[in-house]
Amino acid sequence: MSSEVPPEPGDMEPEFYLDVPGAKLVTTDVLLQVQDTIAETIDARAMSLIYGASGLGKTFATRAALRAIAPDLLLSLQFARSRPGPKDLREELFHQLRLPGKMPGTATPLYRQLMAALPRRPYVIVCDEAQQYNRACFELIRNLWDNSRKQRPAVLFIGGHEAYDTLQSDPSLASRLCARREVKAMSTEEMLEVIPLTHTVWATADPELLKHIDRVHADGSMREWAKVTHYVLKGLKHFHTDTVDRQVVHGALAQC
Repeated sequence: MSSEVPPEPGDMEPEFYLDVPGAKLVTTDVLLQVQDTIAETIDARAMSLIYGASGLGKTFATRAALRAIAPDLLLSLQFARSRPGPKDLREELFHQLRLPGKMPGTATPLYRQLMAALPRRPYVIVCDEAQQYNRACFELIRNLWDNSRKQRPAVLFIGGHEAYDTLQSDPSLASRLCARREVKAMSTEEMLEVIPLTHTVWATADPELLKHIDRVHADGSMREWAKVTHYVLKGLKHFHTDTVDRQVVHGALAQC
């Protein structure tokens, strides 16, 4: 069970992995594609899925794309424990909607309160780590969306391939998805364009050295590149140098 505390309602500011000092937000193809998917979903008040392997930047890109949305319209469903159930989702929505009074102790009256509250404003429900959801969780979100006819919330599921498989295996769920955006690892060509922009430490690095790092470790993953950057910065201090060379990279990769 995770001990992490979920963020405050509406807190969707993108967080750099390992909080690497000097890391920069780069407008990658992934970010642009996610932005398009989110804009389409919100405009249509629809449900969509952003999915892919871990570490490729799904959550980061989603948070970056949602920064222009008013925080009080974002209902970001994240949980301190893995494998949440429908009860967890109902209770989290109650808190994020800031509904008055004591939360009902049973499912039906709580569901009715959510149904009354959701159509009042153009909410955006963000379901991160959706690969943790079981079918009953997806069904709950679908029912809330189906029954909010006056003003449906936009719904974004962000997760791994397991989320895609669960949604696709149920025709009633799959048919309601407006878009399915798969986030893939960077190609070598894209990596050579993007990584020198993510941090000044890579700005003048030898492209062949970047290819070596990507080939033996990072494999197009933004999270793994953040990890390498973290240890390269430590290596520069250790070796008292400003140059990212084979020695610095070898030391960094040994710690990744």
